[in-house]
Amino acid sequence: MTDFRTDLFHGLFVLHRGDQGQGRLSRHAAAPRVVPDPHTGHPLKVAALELSELTVCPACAQLGAGGYVSFESDMRLAFACPQCRKLVWIASA
Repeated sequence: MTDFRTDLFHGLFVLHRGDQGQGRLSRHAAAPRVVPDPHTGHPLKVAALELSELTVCPACAQLGAGGYVSFESDMRLAFACPQCRKLVWIASA
């Protein structure tokens, strides 16, 4: 049996948890088009959502699947980690 959560990652992704406890993400069908900036609270318009099967979370350093969020008019990315269940903001280069 699998369960899922839609309350994480500002509703951009759905976290699916399987029997072995491994989490995986999918795009939320009703994902919002804007999310708040973590520092200012101002709305940031989502440009794209991408899923990756093999990546490293910048927060917990776990190898696994995750999701990337890019924004319009903002050079930062955000990473949705199913292991630490956080949306991790990545500074621009």
